[in-house]
Amino acid sequence: MRGTRMDRSYRRNQMSLVVFAAILWLLADVVNIPGARAQSAAPAGEGPTNPDATAGQPDVHGRKSINVVVVDKLGHPVRGLQASDFTLLDNKEPQKLLGFQAVEGNSSSAGPVHVVIVVDNINTGFGAVAWQREQLNEFLKEDSGVLRYPTTLGMLSESGLKLQKGSTTDGNALLADFNKYQTDLRLINRNAGIYGLADMLEMSLSQLGQLAAFEATEPGHKLILVISPGWPMLPAAGDQEDLVQRNWVFNTIVEMTNGLREANITLYALNPFELGRTDPFYYEGYLKPVALAKNAEYPNLALQVFAAHSGGQVLVAGRDIKGELNTAIRDASTSYELTFEGAPGDRPNEYHALQVQVDKPDVKVRTTAGYYANVRLSTQSSAKKTAKN
Repeated sequence: MRGTRMDRSYRRNQMSLVVFAAILWLLADVVNIPGARAQSAAPAGEGPTNPDATAGQPDVHGRKSINVVVVDKLGHPVRGLQASDFTLLDNKEPQKLLGFQAVEGNSSSAGPVHVVIVVDNINTGFGAVAWQREQLNEFLKEDSGVLRYPTTLGMLSESGLKLQKGSTTDGNALLADFNKYQTDLRLINRNAGIYGLADMLEMSLSQLGQLAAFEATEPGHKLILVISPGWPMLPAAGDQEDLVQRNWVFNTIVEMTNGLREANITLYALNPFELGRTDPFYYEGYLKPVALAKNAEYPNLALQVFAAHSGGQVLVAGRDIKGELNTAIRDASTSYELTFEGAPGDRPNEYHALQVQVDKPDVKVRTTAGYYANVRLSTQSSAKKTAKN
């Protein structure tokens, strides 16, 4: 018997709920930072450069470290600051600094700043891929191919994460190696409907999670620069999210937020923006940190949101990808690492907002927006059960 229009609409909505629950179950299984799947992202034959390094390891006795960039009115990093110049607030409460270190590019005692440039072939349109590679070529050839910091190139693709072995300051060698990669043709189209968009979201987040898990094994401060318009934010799915789905979105936010900070990673979103496509500033409506699972929405998983919350930048300079790369890497010259005693949390997954104030005029501060304490994530079995309903 043919159902009514309302019956058919209800069944479509129920099917969408099941699909999204299944997708988020996959995310919870793959996006694990740091996690057992870290080696899947590691280059063949490549292991941590320092097995005794503490970077990326779980916080010990509540101690937490954050990286802070202080810039002047022109956006240039400010050098020469001392611990006495900083005030750190955790949920608006001043915290005693247990450790302080100025990270001066290649001279850091914790190891040199490491740069990872990631080309996103999952979410970038066909027309932008060639230009994207051309701009990257120009960047790597600057200054006779001598890069300022050890750099690795990676690629998000439908066939999986690709990551070059090791890192180097030889831009010409990086370029020659990178040109061996065949640009994967994107099989999933943004016009493929909600299922295609959901696939793009799942692949993008899982591969970013794998990259972060691998970089967590490396010492020092890492800048991950993702050349991408960002993955689908699925705002239209908001009215179809039930509490279980919001819990899985929230779990992903908690793991990614804490994982990036524990791995000493600052994330940057470099948008090769094309006029007439999507609004590059839509993410700004979702920058408010998510403190409760009931408020979690798919757009909170946006690349740009994670970048801003990690203390990085969201750069939209049209087709000037080379300029965006140079702007982002400028942050590597000078930053400051602050260590403090994090609060244990009075309830599971309690969000703590962080604020850093600097006692200098006309400066701007970028740092981690916050962290989650007393982390308790939902079990896989509940997600599997939901996916089968």
